[in-house]
Amino acid sequence: MRFSHHHEEEGKCKPGFTCVNQTSAYTSAMLDTQKLVTFAAVVRLGSFAAAARELGYTQPGVSQQMKSLERDLKTTLFSREGRGLKLSEQGDVLAERAESLIADLHATEERVAAVTRLKEARVRVCAFPSANATLIPSAISRLRASHLGIEIELFEAEPPESLEGLERGEYDVVVAFRYDDQPTPDLGESHISFSLIDEPMVLMLADDHPLARRKQIELSELREERWVAGCVRCRQEFVSACSDAGFSPRIDITTDDNLAVQSYVVAGLGLAMMPRMTQSFVKHPKLRTRPLLPERHRHVTATVLRSQRGSTAVVRVLESLREAAESMALAPNT
Repeated sequence: MRFSHHHEEEGKCKPGFTCVNQTSAYTSAMLDTQKLVTFAAVVRLGSFAAAARELGYTQPGVSQQMKSLERDLKTTLFSREGRGLKLSEQGDVLAERAESLIADLHATEERVAAVTRLKEARVRVCAFPSANATLIPSAISRLRASHLGIEIELFEAEPPESLEGLERGEYDVVVAFRYDDQPTPDLGESHISFSLIDEPMVLMLADDHPLARRKQIELSELREERWVAGCVRCRQEFVSACSDAGFSPRIDITTDDNLAVQSYVVAGLGLAMMPRMTQSFVKHPKLRTRPLLPERHRHVTATVLRSQRGSTAVVRVLESLREAAESMALAPNT
């Protein structure tokens, strides 16, 4: 009986052993990224032809890539059924992992690129719309005034999509939010979050509404009102607040446009419960906001990868965000 062992240097095999070069053994098992992308497209779309159209290849080119992938893995991945394709058992195993493998590779590439980007003092910041209209301009202005040479690439997305982008390495700093009833996102040990703002929810109403003269209003008093609701997560918070107050709200209008929310409210088409930040950058002249009881809050945070926390550029961006948050005047209008 003979045994195999792996080594890095040829010509040093022990007597009684069959030598296998370690580098070549590992290389033969490695997956070619492009072939894996093509394989995933074939599986998702169901044919070589459809994958070729999506990827910009010829059909024979896709077929050749798949045959090459099968040679690399020393197995059969597909079998033909009439005009269609069927995955073999081995193909099923690869298909289960292909998309996640591609995503992991993409995230790794993005994180490597982020290291270079941050060394060049280029920071990708992603924030939700109302923060992009208020907090972010002030922070960027402070950065430029400090003459640090930091360049900001700005993106817009709401959580959880923005936090998922941070995990993939697409962003360096994410300004996100959650409401009182929503759990703190489980970001694991690889992320760290910093609190920026805890802002109360306010009632928006037209200046000629009978309640506009009140200093504060109990939500439970508003069960008969019609409502205008904002973004998806704002709507979820609003419905949850009304449920706690003992009623189900009549929502006549929904829109993600904060200015549209105000316009509908001023037109008398309903009331709205919104984060106070949304009325600090667009103020319809006939709009009034009033504190709601019991108080509910939106918590705004800045999140970064723990591995990038020590980057000088990231530290400066976080400092500017904190300063901008502290300087924001969020008092309701009278």
